[in-house]
Amino acid sequence: MALGNAASKFSVVRGIGASHRLAQGVPSFRAMGATRTMKIASAQAVNDGKHVDIEFVDKTAYRFHTAWIKDAHPNLTGSDYYRKSAKTLFEVDQYTAERVEPCEDGSKLQVQFKNGVVDNGVTEQYFSEWLKAFAPFVGSPLNEESKKTANAAGLPGTGSLLDNLYKNRKPWRKELKMPTFDGQEMLKDEDMQIEFLERMMDPGCAVIKNIGKPDGFGHAEAGIPLEEFVGKIIGRLNQHPVRATRFGVIHTQTRGELAGADYDHKNPLSMHTDHSVYHGTPGYLQFMYQAQGSVYSRVCDGLAVAEYMKEHHPEDYHLLSSVHLTHSSRNCIYAKNGAYRRDAEGSEGASFELVHTHPVLTLDKDGLLEKVVQSETKRGISALPFDIYDRYMEAYKRWTNLVEEQRFKCEFDWPEHSVIVMNNWRVLHGRATVPPNTQRVMVFGYIMKSIYENRHRLLKQRQAERRNPDINDRWLTRLPNQVLTHLVQ
Repeated sequence: MALGNAASKFSVVRGIGASHRLAQGVPSFRAMGATRTMKIASAQAVNDGKHVDIEFVDKTAYRFHTAWIKDAHPNLTGSDYYRKSAKTLFEVDQYTAERVEPCEDGSKLQVQFKNGVVDNGVTEQYFSEWLKAFAPFVGSPLNEESKKTANAAGLPGTGSLLDNLYKNRKPWRKELKMPTFDGQEMLKDEDMQIEFLERMMDPGCAVIKNIGKPDGFGHAEAGIPLEEFVGKIIGRLNQHPVRATRFGVIHTQTRGELAGADYDHKNPLSMHTDHSVYHGTPGYLQFMYQAQGSVYSRVCDGLAVAEYMKEHHPEDYHLLSSVHLTHSSRNCIYAKNGAYRRDAEGSEGASFELVHTHPVLTLDKDGLLEKVVQSETKRGISALPFDIYDRYMEAYKRWTNLVEEQRFKCEFDWPEHSVIVMNNWRVLHGRATVPPNTQRVMVFGYIMKSIYENRHRLLKQRQAERRNPDINDRWLTRLPNQVLTHLVQ
């Protein structure tokens, strides 16, 4: 597999939206005439109004439950996006479709419902695009063309608007051109925020410059610019179990080595992912803010190394993706008041245990690499079966050596007041190179996967609303991600 060429896909960016994608030959749904093909050609009520048959301009046709159509209308929800009443659950199946007709040149469907008699009915309108997006999931296909996209099995889970990017990730090596954004521009541009969040899926790392200067370098104030910036573009940083702040602070000189090996910059630190000892690896996105000092650092694509192992050492790959080892530690860094213990003289410590047993390479149900968990310094005492111990350790050593090889490591400048952001389930990082006589203060924090995915969902909904104000938040909220994907691409 030629991994090096994949790096050319990414370059220095400052936010690229739909216009950029069109220039790159990746048309949006609307550029391909999707709005026209989503229009309704004909519709009729059938089976005494219990069902509605809809044929779209693209010749696909589906039968919908009338009760589903009635139950799905946003008029049943309030301004808080909750259903106005739980009683409607027992009422919607009492409605039948009395009259059904396309309107506004097929861009909408008008349904006259009745409940017993016409006088008890109500008339509602539905957007054709919205119905078309739902059709393969809730409709019964009426012809062969429709069966091609029908999803009779139902949804497999929550999914994400980022699933297509995830399934089409490209491995990269040292040739990666690090995506780069301007922080102040990003704060004003939601399309740039979307682009940044999508780069966190692929290639999984980016540098954001110019996010601001801290008022001081103490543990309470050094991370304020980072915390405020992340709060505006994604949401709140994860709260640590003990630490008072949502961010951690590392000082390179003097104080760092007192906190432990991870904080001692004289101690070599191999390429690793963070939160290896936390069950489930809650830190999905990792933010590292250069509050003081400019340095040089490196990242490694776990996907690229895993693909290399799969191709050249398949037995090793199988062991690393199926056998569980343990990362574990006891955290003794903080005092009970949430301060760093070394700074809280006389305060009682707040030690806590952490343990996480897992494969180094977690694969999803389709066999794709979902997560890398690697941290040799935090590797615990693993209960590896006797018969595979030697062979597994051989595979693990090969993997640990590979992530250190220069061909897999992208090196980059990391200037003061900038942030390196990484997908912590994919990208490994190592110790930054600090120039002589440089006082460095680095701040770190994390965002959970669900927060990241749902922020991207919200921004994509807003982007779709700007493109077509008629299909607004009332129509785009409460939809499954697999359906919403077809409306916001």
